[in-house]
Amino acid sequence: MTKGGMESVEVFTTEGKGRGLKAQKEFLPGDVIFAEPAYAAVVFDSLTHVICHTCFKRQEKLHRCGQCKFAYYCDRTCQRAAWLNHKNECSAIKRHGKAPSENIRLAARIMWKIEREGSGLSEGCLVSIDELQNHVDNFGEEEKKDLRTDVESFLEFWPPHCQQFGVQFISHIFGVINCNGFTLSDQRGLQAVGVGIFPNLCQANHDCWPNCTVIFNNGNHEAVRSMFHTQMRIELRALAKISPGDELTVSYVDFLNVSEERRKQLKKQYYFDCTCEHCKKQVKDDLMLAVKEGESKPSADTVKEVIQFSKDTLEKINKARMEGLYHEV
Repeated sequence: MTKGGMESVEVFTTEGKGRGLKAQKEFLPGDVIFAEPAYAAVVFDSLTHVICHTCFKRQEKLHRCGQCKFAYYCDRTCQRAAWLNHKNECSAIKRHGKAPSENIRLAARIMWKIEREGSGLSEGCLVSIDELQNHVDNFGEEEKKDLRTDVESFLEFWPPHCQQFGVQFISHIFGVINCNGFTLSDQRGLQAVGVGIFPNLCQANHDCWPNCTVIFNNGNHEAVRSMFHTQMRIELRALAKISPGDELTVSYVDFLNVSEERRKQLKKQYYFDCTCEHCKKQVKDDLMLAVKEGESKPSADTVKEVIQFSKDTLEKINKARMEGLYHEV
């Protein structure tokens, strides 16, 4: 099992798709290609009182921040680890009188990090926040209206004594969140509990049949000797054998959808036309449609094949996930 670092990948420019990630060495199924902590992350509005704001684990009893009464933590370890990112948020919530929505909170955390470190390359990042795609130019009328509302709410929440940002840059950050936000799950991996920005992961292009999967890791409180003691992070893991020079791909959408539905979703949310082999050749569409149409009952063989196809793929992804749990130090 390899522990991934950023030296094992490189950013390259792909024809028609912008930037992408390429492997610098060989990886076997289950290997960690790289691990990446969030540049910034927040718990969803509906779960702020039941999920730890540092490691995103669900706990029975959480400690509440005595200052803002908004943030909750597993224990003192998580609370201490959160302070750098929560300090400004804490006083802003007190000043504002309430916590704003998750989008505003995530944008604000990104801005405070930029205030501390600048908007250039952060440590361990292959690209800067400035360079991330925002697709604001592709927004429709409804999306532009939502963006204006978010910018206004952000400016109401943002403290006057903090570094001031122009509307164009604030819009860029909201655009980045809109098309690059990665959903975080609880420790069981069953419920989406928050959203984060991971600049390196953002560089991986989509494929409907990817060679990598993203595993969310909540950190390990017992791993005293580990650099990942409580650090919440994503891990990009190989699903198949990957050779040096191969492009690293992940799936942005549900692989069990038919190609037309996948392409619609990718166009709507990520503003591109998928040209992967599975979409061009409409691989497995006949199978998926045979089950989906429902006009006539699909044959037993068709049902069996769809179930097997789904099981094989999910097993592949689950195997990569479990490898991660077994190899936690």
